[in-house]
Amino acid sequence: LLVALWLGRDLDILALGEESARQLGVDSARVRKFLLFSASIMTGACVAVSGVIGFVGLVVPHLVRGVSGPSHRMLLLNSFLAGGILLALADAISRIVIPGGEEIPVGVVTALIGGPFFCWLMGKNPPGAAKAGRG
Repeated sequence: LLVALWLGRDLDILALGEESARQLGVDSARVRKFLLFSASIMTGACVAVSGVIGFVGLVVPHLVRGVSGPSHRMLLLNSFLAGGILLALADAISRIVIPGGEEIPVGVVTALIGGPFFCWLMGKNPPGAAKAGRG
C-alpha cells in the first residue's frame, strides 16, 4: 500500500502516455520495473501467508474503478479496502454454506464470484474492441 501511495502521482502521469510522462519527468522504465518487482514480492508474500485466492486481486480493481475516479491512488486504496471486505465475505460464506461445521475452501468461493464476473467483463469489452475504434 505504501508503494502504491508513493508512486500514485507517477502512475497518473503514466496513464497520459509514454511521451507525456517523459516530458513531465517520469522515468517510465524505472517506475515499471520497480512496480513489477514490488508487486512480485508482495504477491509472493501474500500467497505464502494465505494460499491461492486468485480472483480477489483481479476482480476488485474492476469493481471499484467506477467509484475511484481517474486517480490511481484512490483506485489502489479502494482496491485494498474492498479486497479485504470481499475476502472476509467469501470466508464467511465458505464457513456457512455447508451445514455441520464443514467448510469449503475460500478459493472456491472467490472463483465462483470471479469466474462469472470475468465472463461478463469479457462480453462487455471483447478483446480488440478498444482498438477497433481507433483509426
